[in-house]
Amino acid sequence: MGCCQRLSRCYILVTNTLFAIFGAALIAFGVMGAQHRIESSILIPVNILKMVNILGIMICFTAVIGIIGGFFPERQAIHILYTVVVLITLVYQIVVAVIVYDQAAHTRSWLHHAWAEATQEYRYYAQEKFSCCGFSHPRDHPVATDTCQPDDIVNSAPACFHPMTYFVKHNLKIMYIVLFAALSIQTLALCNAITMLCARFSGSADDDDNNNDESGLVAQGGRKGRWQSSSSCGKPTSAPPPNESIPLESLPYGPQQQQRKQSKTQEYIMIDSAISGKDAEDDTPPPSYHRQY
Repeated sequence: MGCCQRLSRCYILVTNTLFAIFGAALIAFGVMGAQHRIESSILIPVNILKMVNILGIMICFTAVIGIIGGFFPERQAIHILYTVVVLITLVYQIVVAVIVYDQAAHTRSWLHHAWAEATQEYRYYAQEKFSCCGFSHPRDHPVATDTCQPDDIVNSAPACFHPMTYFVKHNLKIMYIVLFAALSIQTLALCNAITMLCARFSGSADDDDNNNDESGLVAQGGRKGRWQSSSSCGKPTSAPPPNESIPLESLPYGPQQQQRKQSKTQEYIMIDSAISGKDAEDDTPPPSYHRQY
């Protein structure tokens, strides 16, 4: 495995672990809020808590797939599934954030209807928390308490409209800010998906190149070939088999060794030509002398 692939695996595992922690936090908030185990969570709309809970489950599921894909980088199907789930989760998170933002922007309109349809427990909790009586006025669907007396408007506490609207709007504002800010985590997960796919394809290409390099010799310069090896992070990844002999003429030569070999070859040629010329002179018959009379 190459250096880039190892770094990609560590990056994917770390980011998906953080991703899973964020999803678990959303699940805990949604479940505990729906069960009213968090203070003032009864005042938050239940449908928003359910959507946050579903979002946390989707994020945890995405993180698990990403961690599995980090351990199995050769499984292309896992990477494709991870990319699809990340995109679906990203779209769903945007939808949830927009809904929460809309609820915060129109708190006064829907809160009045929610108060009229709310349970006695909901209205009693709000009146005790904000020391108020009724929603718009003391006779607007109140719950009789020590501070809320619908029959005695003069001695009753003020209406719950202003403090309750401010409180709910403030909490919803925090929620949609967190959801919009968490889109960066979704973007990071999408980068993880792209990294996993790129690492998969680059790993396949590197393996093919290494197999081609180790399968034979490459013919160059009239020689039979040279062993070629590729390296990753400065370490050789391929080498000739230990039991296979390498011909001397196929070994790589440096510039100085190549020049030295050429000079020796020229010397041998000159010596051979000189010896050949001398042998030719020895083979020629001596000149014949004819005496003239």
